[in-house]
Amino acid sequence: MATPKSPASADGASTHTPLVGRKLTKVRLADKLLGQLRQQILSGRLASGTRLPSEAEIGEAFGVGRTTVREALQGLLATGFVERTGKRLIVRDPSEVGSAQVTDAAISARVSVQEVFAVRKHLEVEIARLAAANRTAEDLAALWAILEAMDEADPADYHAHDMEFHTALARATGNQVLAGVYESSAHLFFRLPAFWKVFGPRNPPIGGGRPGHERVYRAIERGDSDIAAREVFTHLDVVEKALVERIRMRDGDDRAHIATV
Repeated sequence: MATPKSPASADGASTHTPLVGRKLTKVRLADKLLGQLRQQILSGRLASGTRLPSEAEIGEAFGVGRTTVREALQGLLATGFVERTGKRLIVRDPSEVGSAQVTDAAISARVSVQEVFAVRKHLEVEIARLAAANRTAEDLAALWAILEAMDEADPADYHAHDMEFHTALARATGNQVLAGVYESSAHLFFRLPAFWKVFGPRNPPIGGGRPGHERVYRAIERGDSDIAAREVFTHLDVVEKALVERIRMRDGDDRAHIATV
């Protein structure tokens, strides 16, 4: 039996179906909320073509803060369950969403800043050592061109070049297997986690910014493997701590807002 379509509003856009919400426990809230919203889309309760409820409506229905809602919505966006039309999020046909995207949605909601940076430090310290030992003139030119293109006044541009810089470092190792492993995992480091989408590209750079990247470049240019490894670790550690602090402050703002309404 086909799911009945929601009535259209006066401006021609379809209205949304009210949510059936229940209070969530404070364990992986974004993960739980993402799962609940995804299930309502898969079941047809949130029908394809309809507008997703607002952040405030979702937060009220499930008893969670705005930060949690935003992380879950970014998970839906990243995995194709909804699409943005102007300022609205429109539910997509779930038959168009592949199983790999569903898996990515679960990872996106669960993954923590510490998990991502633990893996990045493990890989990128060794990448920096090898890059300092094996980089070519072409590698250095490519890295410097990326640095020159970094624009900290344009957050989206900066974060795109940030990803490009670290990927170019992996290529500069001369180890095709290591470079391939890093490149195939880059979406997990820079694009998939919900915290990047909420706190990353829409905000000014955090941590070392371009100077942090340049210190890594200078060590690699000199061919100093130990300093290059240390600079990469320091750079990633600064970014990790700054990101955790930004999330902590954002969560505090959400709790304060909820307490006043």
